[in-house]
Amino acid sequence: MPIANQEMIRDNNRRQVLEYIANHPPISRAALAKKLNLTKATISNIVQELIDQRLVREIGSAQTSLGRKPILLEFHKKCGYAFSIDVHPSRIITLLTDLKGEDCRLKEYPFRKEDDLLACLKKIISLTLPLCQDSRYKIVGISIGIYGVVQNNCIEFTPYYSLPIQNLAELLEEAFGIPITVENESNLSVLGESVFHSHCRNMIHLNVHDGIGMGILINGQLYRGQDGFAGEIGHTILFPDGKPCPCGNNGCLEQYASEKAILEEYAFLTGRTHITIDTFLREYQEQKPEALHMAELFVKYMSIAINNIINTFNIELVVLNSSFSNYIPDINKRIEEYLARHQNRGCRIISSRLQDISGLMGGIRISVEHFLGIRHLNVNTPISSVAI
Repeated sequence: MPIANQEMIRDNNRRQVLEYIANHPPISRAALAKKLNLTKATISNIVQELIDQRLVREIGSAQTSLGRKPILLEFHKKCGYAFSIDVHPSRIITLLTDLKGEDCRLKEYPFRKEDDLLACLKKIISLTLPLCQDSRYKIVGISIGIYGVVQNNCIEFTPYYSLPIQNLAELLEEAFGIPITVENESNLSVLGESVFHSHCRNMIHLNVHDGIGMGILINGQLYRGQDGFAGEIGHTILFPDGKPCPCGNNGCLEQYASEKAILEEYAFLTGRTHITIDTFLREYQEQKPEALHMAELFVKYMSIAINNIINTFNIELVVLNSSFSNYIPDINKRIEEYLARHQNRGCRIISSRLQDISGLMGGIRISVEHFLGIRHLNVNTPISSVAI
């Protein structure tokens, strides 16, 4: 057999073994051989290699009444860290975890439009590195979520803050010697949220904040489009010749249905200059007519957008992440009822499980999968976050 083919088979076997141990612990060598249909000798060689690399460790013997007790294996999740960064238009949020998305430490930094993003990120990474010296591999990868269009790890378009240096990832890799992945935040969000819906290979994740972003999973794979612009649902036209948008068009969806747009319109209707989401939600609970009206507009506009998504992708699940859907219990039901009158085709609309850290967890997943050379990692949900 040609050497190239032997190496390919060996690499594929290693990937399968490591991925299975990471996602189905604890497990014995014999059980691995049976599950993966590999010889015991192949399993033993690969496992020993992974133990030597401190990616896998033995954790004791399984209880059995027959014969020799098998030694159990697990993925050594504390052998390194993954670091995820979300660049919002007004702040930067970071998440540091072990290699299974556990032991989470969340931190927020101020960020203004006029700030130099490269300088900000260098400072944040420099502050984080000393926290990771207790592990063999330290930080194995850094992901950066951008509110805009990203293609081939380069930033192409950012509507709500100044366009950063396109080769941001390359410059940070040179500075720190750590693999850097730059990605659209909604793409990261659908990867993070899909962990809870592993059976669902066709799903959409909608992030509704200052803008409206969409992450698309088709046949279990992230879909970016020809040049990274897939998922820019916020810049589809809702009203021709409507409100101007930073993208250059008029009447874009996010100028009417984003959290920012809804709150601005509500402030105008109630004679105020500024309204927070907490104030809106409180006044909605108080049944103020203007708040009820704006919630109904949100339902209408998002229903139109989701109807277009369903007709385009024939999708089976839409995960909606917005303060309105997360904190007004019947919003998703009202959207489904609207859609039922417009050929819904059975698509489910649910709220995000991870909410505002979905993109951060998607970034953790990408960094660890790249480091381990595996295709799918079941990251675990952080129950609580501890400040760095």
